[in-house]
Amino acid sequence: MAASSEVMVIGAGIGGLTLALALAQRGIPVQVYEAAPELKPVGVGLNLLPHAVAELAALDLLEALAERAVITREAVFFNRCGQLIYREPAGQHAG
Repeated sequence: MAASSEVMVIGAGIGGLTLALALAQRGIPVQVYEAAPELKPVGVGLNLLPHAVAELAALDLLEALAERAVITREAVFFNRCGQLIYREPAGQHAG
């Protein structure tokens, strides 16, 4: 059996941290490297598409996600003058 080596994940964004958690849950040694001196909220939102949420569900993170999530009801687009261009249901509200 070959010796186990550590996987390096570069970047502690949502993708890097999700990958690191998935590897760790499978017993694969992982080290995350991030240029920022600390991880902290920056006041922006993320729109997670269904396939991304499915990956987080596979990692048993749905309950934690639901505690912090704002559920998208619709996608709405306006022009620079504020006039409605297009709207459609989104996420669970789109079926």
